Amino acid sequence: MEKMVRQGVALLVLALLLASCATVDSGPASPDTTAAPATTATEVTTTDATDATRPGVADLPENSKPTDLMRDLTPRNGKAVFLGVANRLQNRDEERSEAIRHIAQQASRFVRIRAQYQFISERNTSSIGYLDNINTTWDTDFAEGLAESVDVLYELQDRDGTYVLGQVEGIPAPPSIARPAYTAAGEPTWINAPPSIPGYHTTVGITTPSRRFRDSVDRADEAALKGLLLQTGTTVRLIEDRREVERSGTSIIVTTAQEAEATLQTFYVVARHVSPDRRYYYSLAIAREE
Repeated sequence: MEKMVRQGVALLVLALLLASCATVDSGPASPDTTAAPATTATEVTTTDATDATRPGVADLPENSKPTDLMRDLTPRNGKAVFLGVANRLQNRDEERSEAIRHIAQQASRFVRIRAQYQFISERNTSSIGYLDNINTTWDTDFAEGLAESVDVLYELQDRDGTYVLGQVEGIPAPPSIARPAYTAAGEPTWINAPPSIPGYHTTVGITTPSRRFRDSVDRADEAALKGLLLQTGTTVRLIEDRREVERSGTSIIVTTAQEAEATLQTFYVVARHVSPDRRYYYSLAIAREE
């Protein structure tokens, strides 16, 4: 009897061991769900590849800054290139749309712009005052329509705003323009020697910085427009009036007035530059009289 009990216990132990082994081998372990999904790497690669194949990106380094985008705006594939700038907004999609509108506005002025420039200064022995004003007229409705035709070549955003390089369908072709020249140190040679383009006036607008980048760019463009108006000769008046005024003594007041107005076509900023110390903004622009 005792022998039979020992045999039964042995069989029971063996059965338990077999059951334990069957449980361990019953199936593969569950997959590790904490691993990084493969789609993350794929998405980055796809985005990089798309950016790399955009027209115009090959001319710009991957870590481009806004000032890199403005260095060369000469035509590509026979079409004018414009830089659209938008100051920082809370809604970054709206900020991008504003940069697109900035491109469309420049394209409308490229087609036709009417401008009048007035400069009046008055000085005496102790003080000087002046009026420096420019009024422009261009088709804003046309610009709204052109915003739908902007082909984006390159864009970037930083903490200060959005910057877009683009071309616009539905406007005349620009003249053939050589790419702006720069020294080995990165300084543009056109600041002191604007290029000569047959049939076009060229000038360089210079301004000091405003609080925002977009305003600084626009002010430099406006300075270039003033210079172009003074070159056109369509209507230029220069008056100097000297008057002696008897007060406690004799004071000479000199008033100088300068006016120019013209209708321009192909008003085109082909390059911009910011000095290394950021004290000056430059715009190289061309235009021809209607």
